Parts: sequence; C-alpha cells; structure tokens
Amino acid sequence: MHDPLVVAFEIRRPWPRRTKSPYSCRWAIRWPYVHIAGRGYRFPCMITVWHREPGGHDSGDICKHHSRVQNPITGEWRYKFHHGWRFHIHHWRVQVAPLQELRRRLLTRCTWCDGRSRKGDAVNVSHQWGGKRGKWWRGERGLYHWDCSSIASARNACLSEAPITEYDGWGPCLRCGKYRGHGRTEENLTRMRVLAAIPRGQRERRP
Repeated sequence: MHDPLVVAFEIRRPWPRRTKSPYSCRWAIRWPYVHIAGRGYRFPCMITVWHREPGGHDSGDICKHHSRVQNPITGEWRYKFHHGWRFHIHHWRVQVAPLQELRRRLLTRCTWCDGRSRKGDAVNVSHQWGGKRGKWWRGERGLYHWDCSSIASARNACLSEAPITEYDGWGPCLRCGKYRGHGRTEENLTRMRVLAAIPRGQRERRP
C-alpha cells in the first residue's frame, strides 16, 4: 500500500502502563513490554518522529532505506541498510501522543453519535485513508467510536436479500447501489441488518 510516512524514531515514557502481557513465561523483557511475575507492563510512546517522503512518493523511493550491493569476489548479492534517512530533519513530522489524546478528548466528536472520546471508549476509528489534516484547535473529522463505526459501515453496505452484484456474490449492487463485501455469510448479514436498523445518531444498547 502506498504510504509516504515511516517511523524514524520513538520516544517512550519512562513509567509503564499495566497491560495484558503477550508472554506466557514468568519473566520476560522484550522492549517495550516487560512481563514480571504474571503481570504485564508496556511503555507507551510519548513522541513519534515520522519521516515523510518528499513529493508524496512511497516511503523509501527517494530517501533510500537500503541498497543492493554485489560482493566483488563471490558475486553474491546482499542488502545494505541505510540509516541516514532517519536524520533528514526537513522531512520530519513530529507526533506528540499526549497532546493528540488531549485534543481528541476535548475537541473531537464521533461522526455518528457526536459523543466524546473517553478512556475505554475512544473516538479513533477512521473510514478514510490520507484525509486532510484539520486545524489543531478543531476536532479531528471523520472519526468514530468502535461500535459507531460498525453501525455506519452497516448502513452503507448492501444488505439486499437478492442482490445483483457485478461479481459472483460481491461488488457494487445494481439493486441498491451500495457495495456488498466479499465473503459475507448469512450470519454476517443478519448482524449487519440489526446494526443498520439503529436510528441515526444512536448507539447499540449493551446487555
């Protein structure tokens, strides 16, 4: 997938956050995870420095990450990795996670329900790729709660009982004009119809 951005550096905070550990052993240290006596800890990222490829090119096209060189004696080819691209300060884009989270909590609203972003119920799901950046004093546009994203996706999908699709059971539907995803089962469609019936701006009621 085309993407001009790649992470150059990460600066993590010095105190960990309790989390579910990916390791089953009693002791493990695999940065940024630490597993101690059955408890998992992770050091969240505070600052991420991104390298943006000039001209919107794919990452590594202009500022090379590696090159292919041949051994003059054996004739074997190998890859030589470069790190100079990480220090192209004029290509940097700095992301400060705490400020981003603060902005999201104070200003960003869910596109579906207009609700706030809260701990455990973040507004951080996007349905677009490479959207325009908004002004920092305004909330981010086009973001959803996780469950609101499912509702919005269901309402925009083809849920016809007898769709007429461009391909064999999937693709644009000539009957409703919406898109039927590949590999949809009847169980998936039943669930999506329940979500699509939720009125605009409302969220699914949890038991």
